[in-house]
Amino acid sequence: MEIRHLRYFVSVADTGNFTRAAELCHVAQSALSQQIARLEREAGAPLFVRTTRSVELTPAGRVLMPLARRILADEISARAELRSFLGLEKGRLRIGLIQTSTHFPETIEAITAFHERFDGIELTITSRPSEAMVEEIASGDLDIAVVASDPSRIPDALSSVILREEPLVGILRTADAVGLQTPTDITDLLARGRLIRFARGSGIRHRVDDAVTRAGGDPQPSAGIELTQVTDLIRFTQLGLGVTIVPASLAKSVLGEPGDSSHDGTPACTVVALTDPDAVHTVRVVHDPRRMPPAAAEFLRLLVPPPSRARRSSATPQ
Repeated sequence: MEIRHLRYFVSVADTGNFTRAAELCHVAQSALSQQIARLEREAGAPLFVRTTRSVELTPAGRVLMPLARRILADEISARAELRSFLGLEKGRLRIGLIQTSTHFPETIEAITAFHERFDGIELTITSRPSEAMVEEIASGDLDIAVVASDPSRIPDALSSVILREEPLVGILRTADAVGLQTPTDITDLLARGRLIRFARGSGIRHRVDDAVTRAGGDPQPSAGIELTQVTDLIRFTQLGLGVTIVPASLAKSVLGEPGDSSHDGTPACTVVALTDPDAVHTVRVVHDPRRMPPAAAEFLRLLVPPPSRARRSSATPQ
């Protein structure tokens, strides 16, 4: 039996409701139900009687309940002792986040979970361009950072783990997209308007500049619009000042699903896939393994589970 299965079991028993228990445990209801079913198979007997209105313990469930509570209490005690020993009761964790990372649920969930488990640790969270935060990891001014730098821009002494990778997409006003095929070549996209770009030094800016260069365009025109917020890039695109290229998830978070209408009177935009397979946005978690405080190690564990770290580690210091 796994600790988390017992935690789900106790939560369902206490609330008498699978939906509420899932909310308290921060998991999907379907996942919680599957784990309870697995626990019942391991126990060899049903643990709950389910009706349309309530959930009650079976005789087997009543036998397991005090044992489960005792095990969970022992786990809490063990964690507290280890946190104290490892320095997780007090201290500070300095996290760097690229501006776009707050759009990723895994980042927000990890920060929330860390704060709930280690409320004695003071969180310091800053947002700066990727290049600047990689330098701060190297200098020891940050403990861990979520950046959009590619491996060539990360010093060999640092370790990085891919958090997510997604395609870049083009955005332009729907009125300007007439006749444009999708997926489209970046050259064809730029023929519909000047490129509205992220500010220099950001990881996305480098990715977009590289894509423009591969398409034979000039990534550094003498005049242009450079902004730091994705909402501003899309807003200026809606106003007809040009076209933009952003990660697919950001386009969706700002514009909604394809076909959604604008509710504030701004012109509608069209999102187009790009033909360039290398036009991707890769987000990485960067840290310095030579000075990895316990708090940073715990945050990394919450942000990227260990099996994923083993598969995705892109730098292994010698």
